[in-house]
Amino acid sequence: MFSKDSKTAAKTSSKDGKDRVPSLISPSMRVVGDLISGGDVQVDGAIEGDISARSVTVSEGATAKGQITADNVLIRGEVHGQITADSVDLGRTARIIGDIVHNDLSIERGAYLEGQCRRKEHSALPAQITSSVKEPDDDRLVING
Repeated sequence: MFSKDSKTAAKTSSKDGKDRVPSLISPSMRVVGDLISGGDVQVDGAIEGDISARSVTVSEGATAKGQITADNVLIRGEVHGQITADSVDLGRTARIIGDIVHNDLSIERGAYLEGQCRRKEHSALPAQITSSVKEPDDDRLVING
């Protein structure tokens, strides 16, 4: 039923050279509750609850309602809740309603974001830059491509 090639196709390589297979929430699956993983999680269906993992991908057409906490996050679907990650990438089909706390943020043209974006570590910026940056009057950011 399963071929060796189909199993290896889903694996991703880590920095240490070991292959990892992501945990998958399929398009026909709806999860209600928190999801905690030490590895990678790919949401193609729907989840209502917080997600904590090393890497989280919310695919186009998928939805996540709750907080996402990970090292790396890629969003192409819809998220209602706060995202906290070292690296956050929003694809053109992403729809985010919630805040993003990040070290690195990438937003493609067409992505929708309603919420605040802020860096995790303000102290990483040189003092001369942080002293010249003015805080906006309205911290709410809406990007609609």
